Amino acid sequence: MSNDVADNDTQSDEAVAIPLSVTGLIGALARAMEEHQRAVIQPKKDGAKEPLIEGYLKEKRSDLIVEIGGQEVGRYKVNLTRDRFEVDDEAAFDAYAESKDEIDIIIVRKKSFENAVLTHALRDPETGVIVDSRTGEVVPGIKFVPGGKPTGTVTWTWKTFKKQPIGKAVLLAAYRRGELDELLRETPELLPKAQPGASDA
Repeated sequence: MSNDVADNDTQSDEAVAIPLSVTGLIGALARAMEEHQRAVIQPKKDGAKEPLIEGYLKEKRSDLIVEIGGQEVGRYKVNLTRDRFEVDDEAAFDAYAESKDEIDIIIVRKKSFENAVLTHALRDPETGVIVDSRTGEVVPGIKFVPGGKPTGTVTWTWKTFKKQPIGKAVLLAAYRRGELDELLRETPELLPKAQPGASDA
């Protein structure tokens, strides 16, 4: 009898084995659904980007804190450019690099040299002259580019506590309590679609 049971167990294991072709089909379907959801959801995720950037340009407001029921969920932050130096006069800077023996054989200045000079560049606030802070030497062909301008992107950050994304938990808890029902009625594409026959169960 025990042998019969063992045989039945083996047959059961074989019966539930999914053929590779089916697994591949499921994978293809999952990818298709993922791409569809990305097309639907991504615009919603990015919906705050343009108003935030516009708000920064008008009012210098760079953050948007998202709350529900008085609890912080997370925040959007407008990404800004940083102050930096960049090569403005190629010929002048090439000549400077060559004078320092920092030119490669193909007559292209060494990138490591350029990066080092830009990193250590300082601008005299009175004269506007740019110097190498390591040597005090005037560096030709460099200009200062002030930062603080929107990069065209925003960053979303979940509210965290002890490195845990509690903002996500707050939002999902509100969703389960039905506090987002009114909002979701206006964006039904974010709701999971009912499966065929689900209403009959």
